[in-house]
Amino acid sequence: MLKKRRFSSACPPKTQFVASRWFFAVILFIFLTELARTVALPSHFQRDIHMSKLYSRRLASPLLLTLLLVLQAPASHADSASTTAPASVTGASEEVALAARIDSEIAPLFKANEPGATVIVTQAGLTVFRKAYGMADVAKGLPMTPDTVMRIASISKQFTATGILMLADEGKLALDDDIQKFLPDYPSGGKRITIEHLLTHTSGIANFTNKPTFEAGMNTDQTVSQMIDSFKNDALQFEPGTRYAYSNSGYFLLGAIIEKVSGLSYAKFVEQRIFVPLGMHNSAYEGHERGSAMRARGYTRSSTGSAFEPGKAVSMTLPYAAGALVSTVDDLARWDAAVSAGTLLKPSSQQKAFTAHVLADGKSVPYGYGWSVRKMRGMPMQSHGGGIPGFSTYALRLPEKQLYVAVLTNADRGLPGAEMIAVKAATIAVGNGFPE
Repeated sequence: MLKKRRFSSACPPKTQFVASRWFFAVILFIFLTELARTVALPSHFQRDIHMSKLYSRRLASPLLLTLLLVLQAPASHADSASTTAPASVTGASEEVALAARIDSEIAPLFKANEPGATVIVTQAGLTVFRKAYGMADVAKGLPMTPDTVMRIASISKQFTATGILMLADEGKLALDDDIQKFLPDYPSGGKRITIEHLLTHTSGIANFTNKPTFEAGMNTDQTVSQMIDSFKNDALQFEPGTRYAYSNSGYFLLGAIIEKVSGLSYAKFVEQRIFVPLGMHNSAYEGHERGSAMRARGYTRSSTGSAFEPGKAVSMTLPYAAGALVSTVDDLARWDAAVSAGTLLKPSSQQKAFTAHVLADGKSVPYGYGWSVRKMRGMPMQSHGGGIPGFSTYALRLPEKQLYVAVLTNADRGLPGAEMIAVKAATIAVGNGFPE
């Protein structure tokens, strides 16, 4: 039973009643305005149909939440003096404060008239920070926006590794298969090179991007076969499975295996099996884009260090499955949400991807399948960086905190490192949550 409402002796009951009617009329007007604004939020704030179980919290503003609480409250409680803010409002205020702290650390690193970056931080599938800095195109004066498309470079390896694991889950290949089963013309020097060796950079196959002749011809289109021919006869650096040596060649071969097993081009495979199902509308093998979002131009610091200039031209047929994808931080957040939810892979396969590989001598290496496996201040971290002419990238995940950070920058030299920015943002987001 509701208590009778008390009126202050400073105002007669009738006056209070009229004031109360006006107060709730104003509240209702603000409520309807806020509701309309919330419904009209841009598409990047809407829940993805494939991610509904992760994006279940409503995207209402703190003001709207406050108004809902006021309008739903009984009249006897509306006038009560309370010093405790509603939990939902307190949480929203904390998120705003967190975003402000991250921005205060990152904003000074970029200039408005130079190349910049896009940054996203999500926690438990919810975006807590999303912002762009600098220019997407300096010559045209186009500022960077959070949904600007950029090359993600070697972060692409996560998608290639996942493609291989999807085919393994379907029984179409096994990770201990000899690669000659799918690439019979590939010379192995009498050694057994497996798919797992390629995934973990333990094959001994030399990295083709380190070849002295690579840079001179990197803007010439090549077929998959032509690229494989360019490095297949190089001597192995070591016995497969005995050492770790990062190799783009290995991931190039994984792309060729995906094509052989699936019957699709690599571009079509990642589009049909990953990007479209996950709602990653602005992600693609470069040259096969489906979306119309703005593309950033890539830059590098000039040799004199005085200014930025366009990055070197490179044919994306060369990085291929090792680094030819483009995306946005929004799409990468969708990707991580799918990874966290186990949308694409069996749990056992995903766990292997996040597990440090063990060499033949029992020593482990800091790499799983498409992810680096390390620790950040004592906390397990899976991550990957990337560098390609005009762009530098980094993405990390801290599963114990359900935290994901992605940073894309449109310069390969002359800007603060993408890894440094990602680690800084993650450190602020975790706060005092790191183990002692």
